[in-house]
Amino acid sequence: MRITYVFHGRFPTEKAHGHQVAQVCTALSRLGHAVTIVAPTVANNIAADPRAYYGLPSDVCVERLRHSDGFSLPLVPGFLKYAVTLLGYRRALRSYLGHHPSDLLYLRSPYLLRTVLRATTPVLLELHDLPRRKRAAFARLCNRCTRIVCLTTPLRKELIERGVHPSRIIVEGDAVDLRRFEQTPPSPAPLPPDELPKVPVIGYVGSLVTRDTLEKGVRELLQACALLTKRGMSFRVKITGGPQRWVEAYRALAKDFGIASLVHFDGPVPSADVPAAIAACNVCVYPAPGTNHPYFRRDTSPLKVFEYLAAGRPIVCADLPPLRDVLSEETAVFCPPGDPAALADALEKVLRDPSLATSLAARGKELVRHHTWEERMKRVLSF
Repeated sequence: MRITYVFHGRFPTEKAHGHQVAQVCTALSRLGHAVTIVAPTVANNIAADPRAYYGLPSDVCVERLRHSDGFSLPLVPGFLKYAVTLLGYRRALRSYLGHHPSDLLYLRSPYLLRTVLRATTPVLLELHDLPRRKRAAFARLCNRCTRIVCLTTPLRKELIERGVHPSRIIVEGDAVDLRRFEQTPPSPAPLPPDELPKVPVIGYVGSLVTRDTLEKGVRELLQACALLTKRGMSFRVKITGGPQRWVEAYRALAKDFGIASLVHFDGPVPSADVPAAIAACNVCVYPAPGTNHPYFRRDTSPLKVFEYLAAGRPIVCADLPPLRDVLSEETAVFCPPGDPAALADALEKVLRDPSLATSLAARGKELVRHHTWEERMKRVLSF
């Protein structure tokens, strides 16, 4: 099948959604489909070719469409730059789709849905969040799609409440490429000789914020670790991820909490280095702030959780409704989001009980076999 994946932003990008797109398209290619990624031409601080940056298969094509880029036009006011860019991209996209037929249009941006539906090609829409405005109009557009992929059950529930027919919707969270974790050692790598004596390592691997400003729980993790030191526990903390300005902010916070000597910040690392970063940890954490923001209550299907599972590491996890689609008490120790004391209790429980840690890790590795990108995309295309 010829599949055109319509992207809406910089490609490549250092943000997690770019990696997700690359993994989806790689899986589609491995399943025997001919894949073309269509993306806008916008200013990009990453000069690398997308295939090299993401390790895309050579038969995945990448087309950047020419159009007006509001971010490169000095006379366009800041609040209009995105709108001008999107308008130009929509026009270029209509022309491209009219001259490049395919069997399926794959889309993850609601803001391009009306444009791609003008073509006669079946449309598959993958939703990672929902637009706040024009809900009824968006539901009508969704009902014109061949299939809608919701990342979580809460997202599906709200979409149905807005008027989308349930038969069009499938729930599929993110996934993982198990090949990347085949060499993950069964226990953390030894610490360098100039480091502190070997102690358990608590790890967080992933972006520190989402949507540039929404914190993802690292603050609560640092507070929990400060509580653990008061309980006399010996450990170290390894936090891998960016952006860099948030690394500096959390480094200052660790100092304020009196645990700066225990916390090592790696900053952002390439995707290829993620397995090694996780391998250095005894227990991995998915924390979360105490908030009702839709990202946490409805939308999140974090790549890091699947990577933790694939690496065979026990997980301590904020008890968020979307994560229950994947994890259970058999594969993670849960704690209420936004509660550093409860997070500290959960971490202490795993660190003091090696048999529990081993059991969680083993069950997690078995579970994640059903959440590879290829298996996910087989289910997505099952229509």
